[in-house]
Amino acid sequence: MIQLSGERLTQIHYVGITEEDLVFLKGQSRAFEQIVDRLVDALYDHIVAQPHLLKIIRAHSTVDRLKQMQRGYYLSMTSGRIDEAYIENRLFIGRVHSRIGLTTDWYLGTYLKYLDLSAVYLKESTDEWQPVIHALTKMFNLDSQLVLEAYEEDEKNKIRGLAESQKKLLEGVGSAVQQLASMMGTLEGSSRKMSQSARLSADHHAESFKRLEGLSGEVEQVRSVRSVGTVMDDFSSQTHLLGINAAIEAAHAGEQGRGFGIVASEVRKLAVKSKDALRLIDDRLKVMFRSLDEVRGSSLENARYAEEQVLAAQELDAFVATIARLSKELEELQHKN
Repeated sequence: MIQLSGERLTQIHYVGITEEDLVFLKGQSRAFEQIVDRLVDALYDHIVAQPHLLKIIRAHSTVDRLKQMQRGYYLSMTSGRIDEAYIENRLFIGRVHSRIGLTTDWYLGTYLKYLDLSAVYLKESTDEWQPVIHALTKMFNLDSQLVLEAYEEDEKNKIRGLAESQKKLLEGVGSAVQQLASMMGTLEGSSRKMSQSARLSADHHAESFKRLEGLSGEVEQVRSVRSVGTVMDDFSSQTHLLGINAAIEAAHAGEQGRGFGIVASEVRKLAVKSKDALRLIDDRLKVMFRSLDEVRGSSLENARYAEEQVLAAQELDAFVATIARLSKELEELQHKN
């Protein structure tokens, strides 16, 4: 019994399936039941011999389970009814096969094998095997059309899904490109200022180091002049001795040498103060020399670090310029698409 209307009924008529075909196949249900087990076993022996098909089966089901489903499918050819439930069942089969990755060439090839095996086994179970094969061919033809319809719809849905994903991706890329372009404008200016500042800082450090080098030269001269201090220290010692000797002579001279003794005493005091002052100056110079050496070393390190910062800033500036160029190219590419 055919219980369809509209385009589905037109499709049934185009394939050539008639009410008589359904009644005839239903009358052959006994013959189908007799051969179904052997036919399905032979069919799956042929299927599992293909590594690609066996891999799909193992990934999604088992051979025994599929054999059981195939027995039900084969016997449904003798149900004597084609209605909406029948159509939906075949569409469902097509959608499942599309999702698990079974392509149409394997599916249609299996239908041909199905017909060959049906012809072989129906010869053994019914004398009317030729008209049965003719009617069964029309049923298989309808089923293959329905399965291909489901395949096509499923593939269209996949393409629509991919197109939608691509659209969202492009929208996301477009938004990111716009944000990147905006950021690049700010970053480009900042990196350029950073590079300029680093250059100025390096020049300042270099100038400071140059001046410090000049000061170090002056200090070296002071350091060499310290020998004069040594001479003065010796002179102070000699003056002190001279004052002592003068005081002794003044004492021997008595009253006549009193004034000379006062002068000698003052000379000794002056010699002692000079020596103390020279020692203090020498200590201060030593501290100053050490401090200047440390400052010179630090200044040299700062100058080197400033030059490294200049190089890093220049590299950053070049990198930002490259990113800015790529951002612009991406934006132009997006507008082209």
